[in-house]
Amino acid sequence: MSKATTGAVTEKFFLRNSDNGAELIFCGQLYSESSYYDEETATLTRLRLFMTDTGDQVYSIVSGTGMHKNRRHYLVSIVDKHCRVSDGIQTLTLPVEMLFAAVFGLCGIDPERAEELRPAFEENLRMFIG
Repeated sequence: MSKATTGAVTEKFFLRNSDNGAELIFCGQLYSESSYYDEETATLTRLRLFMTDTGDQVYSIVSGTGMHKNRRHYLVSIVDKHCRVSDGIQTLTLPVEMLFAAVFGLCGIDPERAEELRPAFEENLRMFIG
């Protein structure tokens, strides 16, 4: 472990994406973690959000049933008013405003509810942007 200039302890992490074989090595710290169990499919999913020493975010999603595990990770960077998301092989760059629609759509949030949640989501995103 090393000490960052902010005083936070950082660690070196290694993630492998089982979808495409891409590997990601970065230094940072775990910011948030949660787990969900789906009783219908007997699948356990672990979600982790890391903050890197360079100010980017890494989302790690590991889901599995018994011996079978699926590992995915996404590196998210904010550059100017654009968000860059990479799985290690492919990269998607879109305006930050489009990110709101994409996240709400991917999460299956009802568009009427999305407008209610948008201010809190914007505030959290702006904290990451700086």
